[in-house]
Amino acid sequence: MSARRFLPLLRSELRLILRERMTWAILAALLAALCLGAETGARRVAGEGKAIAEAREDTARSVREAREASARYAQPSALKVNYWQDPTHAFGYMHYFLTTYAVKPPTPLGALSAGQSEIQPAVMKTSFGFSTVFDDTAYEPGSAAALRLGPFDLAFVLVYLVPLAVIALAGTRIAAERDAGILRLIAAQPVEPRIVAGAKFGAAALVLVAAVLGGTALALALAGQPALSPGWAVTLALLATALCAYTVLWVAACALAASLWRGSVAALTILVLAWASLTIVLPALLGLAVAALAPPSSRIEAIDASRRVQDAFYRGDEASRVTAAWLAVRVPAGADRPDLRETPQIKRLARDAFYDATLAPYRAAMQARAEGAAVWSARLGLLSPATALALSLDTAAGTDAARHAAFLAAASAHRQTLRAFFEPRILAQEVRPAAVCAGCPARLDFDAYDSVPSFPAAPALDAARWQALLGAISLWGMTLILVRLALRRFAVWSV
Repeated sequence: MSARRFLPLLRSELRLILRERMTWAILAALLAALCLGAETGARRVAGEGKAIAEAREDTARSVREAREASARYAQPSALKVNYWQDPTHAFGYMHYFLTTYAVKPPTPLGALSAGQSEIQPAVMKTSFGFSTVFDDTAYEPGSAAALRLGPFDLAFVLVYLVPLAVIALAGTRIAAERDAGILRLIAAQPVEPRIVAGAKFGAAALVLVAAVLGGTALALALAGQPALSPGWAVTLALLATALCAYTVLWVAACALAASLWRGSVAALTILVLAWASLTIVLPALLGLAVAALAPPSSRIEAIDASRRVQDAFYRGDEASRVTAAWLAVRVPAGADRPDLRETPQIKRLARDAFYDATLAPYRAAMQARAEGAAVWSARLGLLSPATALALSLDTAAGTDAARHAAFLAAASAHRQTLRAFFEPRILAQEVRPAAVCAGCPARLDFDAYDSVPSFPAAPALDAARWQALLGAISLWGMTLILVRLALRRFAVWSV
């Protein structure tokens, strides 16, 4: 391709595109959509931040109330305090006062994509209820109609509307000139078709890439995008590279459609069908493949198992047998003490451990399925340009399936950490009860409120950066393939 002929044509095409009113109408509509999507994402991030702040305040409130109650109960009084409501005893605090949450805070790029956040909670209260089967049962997903429509976020605009803007702007290049009879005049000039096509679609690519990247940056700035640390700045740069590749890919698709040497109607029809196939049909097929490779476990079956194990515990002398076996492992000397076996606190701990052990296979199956689905989604998602970009945006925003699967696993592990913290303290007091205050209404043997383990929030930077890199490589690979095909087809004029 001769630079001496190409560069003047490129400049001419740029001036032509920028003089067209339709160009500015398309770019204005795209910018409006980008701003709306970014604002939607910013509101979602603010909502999650508010929910997390409320969860932390609720946790602090429960500690304050426990301390206040402890101060009141430290004075002799005729007031009677039930053991399960006593904040000065490890059992009462664990089951009545303890308020702790597992949280999945949004990343600094959380405004990019809602992902599955509408049905995957970012805040979950840790519960020690006997009927707990799933960690996310206390979450209200909201309107079913809204869930079907999905959020109008920045990822939706970039994945679905940017290709339509590219098609509207570049889809009829060369094809419109063929319809008007101008293409024969161009072909009669001493210029190769590759130079003409390269100038036309190169100019469109320059305008569209600048508009998409600039519009996205402006939309994020208007939505209040916070300053990024160096690690997240690298991730954002990789995402910009992937978005640039995605835009050029659709320009290359327009060039490939033009290389068929058909009219504008045929070119637009082919491009719209390609858009539907690559952004809707192919991702749907990949979703079916993920469901086949990582089939979901039955939540109904797990709930039914929970009901059956509860019934079994209270049938006959099963409760006594389970409690004795539980004590034999933890306090061998106390297994033969009937008074200890019949203590409500001990029976409750033994019962919960029995439930957990029985339901563990169901929880493990659900967790394995979630992790498997996330792995297969990450692998198969790179086969489609739409899912490759969407997965990169979701991971950067922290709303991807892999992060949520890890969040659920961490929430389950946190509950076990809390149980391991409280159980030895409860056992110690029940095995060797010691009165701390004569005449006081409470036990006054627990005040380690600040030592209760808090939920550790998992970092998301490494996964976001890696996925953005994979997405960029995948998209640029697809783009180069389309560019090469288009250049081969533009080897000779066919008018």
